[in-house]
Amino acid sequence: MRGFFHPQSVAVVGVSPRAGNLGRNIVANLETFGFTGPVYYVSPRGGEYKGQTIHQDVRELDQVPDLAVILTPAATVPEILESCGQKGIKRVVIESGGFSELDQGHGQLEAQIKDTAQRHGLRFIGPNCIGVICAQSGLAVPFPMLGQAVPKGGLSLICQSGGIGLTYLHRAAMEGLGIAKFASVGNKANVNEEDLLAYYLEDPDTQMVLLYLESIVDGRRMCELIRASDKPVVVHKSNIAHLSHGIAQSHTAALANDDLVVEEALAQCGALRAHTVNDCLTILKGLSMPRPKGRRLAVISRSGGHAVVAADAAFREGMELPPLPQSYLEPIQEAFRASVIKLQNPLDLGDLFHFELYVEILRGALAQDNVDGVVVVHGYRGPEVKPSRQFISQAGDLARQYDKPVALVLLTTAEEMDQARQISSLPIFDAPEEAIKALSMAQKAGGKKAKQGLGCAGAFDTARAERILATAGPDGGLELPEALHLITAAGLAAAQALGFPVSLKAVGASLSHKSDQGGVVLNLGDAGAVEQAAAKMMKELKPNRLVVMSMISGGQEVIVGAKRDPSFGPVVLVGLGGVTAEVLKDVRLGLAPLADGEAGAMLDGLKGAALLKGFRGRPPASRPALVAAVMQVSNLISRLPQLWELDINPLLVGPGGAMAVDARVSARPPKPRGH
Repeated sequence: MRGFFHPQSVAVVGVSPRAGNLGRNIVANLETFGFTGPVYYVSPRGGEYKGQTIHQDVRELDQVPDLAVILTPAATVPEILESCGQKGIKRVVIESGGFSELDQGHGQLEAQIKDTAQRHGLRFIGPNCIGVICAQSGLAVPFPMLGQAVPKGGLSLICQSGGIGLTYLHRAAMEGLGIAKFASVGNKANVNEEDLLAYYLEDPDTQMVLLYLESIVDGRRMCELIRASDKPVVVHKSNIAHLSHGIAQSHTAALANDDLVVEEALAQCGALRAHTVNDCLTILKGLSMPRPKGRRLAVISRSGGHAVVAADAAFREGMELPPLPQSYLEPIQEAFRASVIKLQNPLDLGDLFHFELYVEILRGALAQDNVDGVVVVHGYRGPEVKPSRQFISQAGDLARQYDKPVALVLLTTAEEMDQARQISSLPIFDAPEEAIKALSMAQKAGGKKAKQGLGCAGAFDTARAERILATAGPDGGLELPEALHLITAAGLAAAQALGFPVSLKAVGASLSHKSDQGGVVLNLGDAGAVEQAAAKMMKELKPNRLVVMSMISGGQEVIVGAKRDPSFGPVVLVGLGGVTAEVLKDVRLGLAPLADGEAGAMLDGLKGAALLKGFRGRPPASRPALVAAVMQVSNLISRLPQLWELDINPLLVGPGGAMAVDARVSARPPKPRGH
């Protein structure tokens, strides 16, 4: 990937002397950013631009360029890429549009360039993108005119949308966030976000990464990369309205929709998920400061109202406001004109107008051992501008000195905000809520350790599980008896078909939600009752067969399931079960195989977690048994590639253990993930 960002020479294919030619913008951007290597002009029409020959074909060039950038009509791209391959060019950026993003009829063009790349062993970014930037090498090949070079820094971006990418570049520059590298990936027909992410995480110039994605090629690889790195990764995933297509009939498929998988998988690997451009910029500003070592904040405000707002924001974000010692507060109290404000944390300085003391107040807060970061809410205008600017400038020095973040919230005019951004080495925030969210997310940032201690594996009977899956019907599904046998092969206990009273269940491919369709009758006390219920079911539902099971009472109903996501691979789901599963949608997901502790964390993350601990005289659900059940389902979906989907609902969990009462299984060949 380094070849895309540090080429020694560049060929721009699509340069023309005609006014309005976008290829000329690429040349101008290379000049603006200070690229010093040779830049060759290429166009089938030939000609001359700025006194330099425009070659008709890259094969005419005396040298082999390290990078070629193509911006010509889509129909011409396959032939041009073939020429690049024959010339020996190994890195190409295809900015032309008009491929599969236009309609499927143009997918053949995309297939042609993919085939050409494979035959010649070259890699390309695009098509349908705006190119790449490397602030360190001076490379800048987007076709929109950039006007000026971006400030250098540690932020590297991967953006599926060129327009959103330009927005991030512009807004980051406004906020003083320096750029290391930028890549617009477009259709991702060859190089994808995971390829670039792997490079960024090894790149010494990159300190933090932002991905804007409308689709994810290989979510599992992306999560593995993020988990293994200490560099913070922010993911702005959009296009969430298109949920799972062709949802199967099981609860798990309906509940574990695409965006929920994305949300939980990113949290599990340590990425920071954002949903808007503003959220992303807030997080990035937090990451640009010294990383908070904990979640304890001091808030210093010139306004009592904003101090209250800050305290509310800290509560919502799970941040602490520890008490400040009297040895720190008493000198501040003495400087007040009147003793009308009780000093605490948040610290209201509304009665203090000696600006020269503000620096020492900030210094004292940063010096406290129980303070991991400081939020300063500072409103000013008119005659307060000059001393405020001095304070803003010195705040950055103090943050570096104490290696703690100082989040500056400035309440002033728009013009003064622009001036403050010029003089401050710290990011500037518009509101206390924004500043506290930035610090909260920064404290959470960074990858997590690799999974260790995969548990609950001893009772797994792989051979038996594979034999049972081999009995799946033409639609890939197992009926209830076989589904229950499968989960017992993984070590889970399942209800048995013996004794009175019993339940009667209808089994068939069209009877997923049996209780809604009259396919479940409970508490049948004798053989006559069973015969009567069976006759009615056979007449009205026409099931494949009927299953008689012993009645089990008591225990909390839980759903435990698994599915094979096309991007993220095996995913495990746990939540409150029974008929309310799809109504409450109180579920958590995790990428399988789960490590020790991850299953427990999923349970603790449920909104109804307290219900599992017992309430109003009901006994608690056995946590060890429930954790083991989740881990055993994780083993099933991880070890059996032919298992597509599993749904245990309900799993009854009481003080003495867990028992699977109903199960649904689908077996199909797994679809390969893209790379």
